[in-house]
Amino acid sequence: MSIRNILLIVGALFMIGGTAFVAKSWLDAQRAPVQQTVEAQPVPEVELTYVLIAKTDIPIGTFIQETDLDWQAWPDEVKSDNYLIQDEFDETSLLGSVSRQPISAGEPMVLGRVVAPGERGFLAAVLKPGYRAVSIQVDETSGIGGFVFPGDRVDLILSHTIQDSELENRSERQASETILTNVRILAVDQQTNTDSESEPTIASTATLELTPKQVEMIAAVKSLGQLSLSLRSLAKDEEELERLVKGEDPLKEAEPKSGRTYTWESDVSVLVPRPGNGEVKVVVGRGSQVEQLDIEVVGAR
Repeated sequence: MSIRNILLIVGALFMIGGTAFVAKSWLDAQRAPVQQTVEAQPVPEVELTYVLIAKTDIPIGTFIQETDLDWQAWPDEVKSDNYLIQDEFDETSLLGSVSRQPISAGEPMVLGRVVAPGERGFLAAVLKPGYRAVSIQVDETSGIGGFVFPGDRVDLILSHTIQDSELENRSERQASETILTNVRILAVDQQTNTDSESEPTIASTATLELTPKQVEMIAAVKSLGQLSLSLRSLAKDEEELERLVKGEDPLKEAEPKSGRTYTWESDVSVLVPRPGNGEVKVVVGRGSQVEQLDIEVVGAR
């Protein structure tokens, strides 16, 4: 074999080997995953400030209590100048204030949405839409010894003297009746603080929340006799009592309405005669005969 042929064969082998090497390298490159090296960007640190928020939904005209408020971290970049900052504001100064408008749970508190006791419009903010405020005089007995606080619910009892023409030996009777039930106390004297842990004080006035018609009723009964307060239970029935024991919210309060019960003095004392007791003369005619009968009547009251 000539040298020329040997060189051609060797050159062909080199070409085949080089082609195979290049092909393998290309295939390996295709099979290898494509990796992109991305530099780790540092996460910007978000500055937070604790602001005062509503912990629960606060309807309009609600007395602010400690359980209604909470502190929550808030990004500085979306913080408003009106928000109340933890290091700059004492949340206890809001207790006893009243919401001017509804505040949703988780919403930041601002001073413009509440009105504090003594500020103009405070009592008007406490009143529910369509209701009026009216005050009545109370004393140590009629005011339940000072154990009635703003936000409590009471019944109004009227004790008065009634003229009764049916009585033979006397012309007056004593009676008491429930004229209104489930009435909300707005204030006791000038105090609107709802803190029931404070010391009881003997008040001289109680301010009530009533409808316009019920306010007219109060104005009329003031001249009839003495009004007394009867404190109602926080739980309206056994079902709500179980809810309160479990820490759940109470049921929605019913509107105040007129009472339907009354008591005469003869219902209390067996020594007080009932009206109408005694004999009644009745004339009975049978044809041409007329006969007079004595019938004993027992009063129903």
